Amino acid sequence: MTMTNPRRRSRLLPALLLPIALLGMAACSEDDSAQPAAQWTKPADGTAATYTFEVPYGTSVKIDQGQQVDLMPQRLDVKVGETIRIVNDDGRDYMIGPFFVSAGQELFMQFTQAGVLSGVCDMNPEGEFTINVAEA
Repeated sequence: MTMTNPRRRSRLLPALLLPIALLGMAACSEDDSAQPAAQWTKPADGTAATYTFEVPYGTSVKIDQGQQVDLMPQRLDVKVGETIRIVNDDGRDYMIGPFFVSAGQELFMQFTQAGVLSGVCDMNPEGEFTINVAEA
């Protein structure tokens, strides 16, 4: 039966994890040449959003009961400068395309350049929400 020296194992683990951590930091570093297609900004002047979607209270109960929820489109075509507002009045957090919207919270975003944003969506039968941002 072979026994591993605990001291050797405790020195080996950091040596193995360091390269992984450095690779992760490099992969997550910011690239100044890449601009996001949208930014989190709420207009100070109270301007209404171009597109507004609301998740009503009780949506999680419907989902838990197996009911189909259809509150978001599968695809939304927008133009640079337009905005989206998502209000989650339910008691559960949701993934709505590229956005995570916490229970009782509101998301407001302005689209700043052409591109595509997409992700899993809990609020439509297709299970995906894609936003195509075109030049104005």
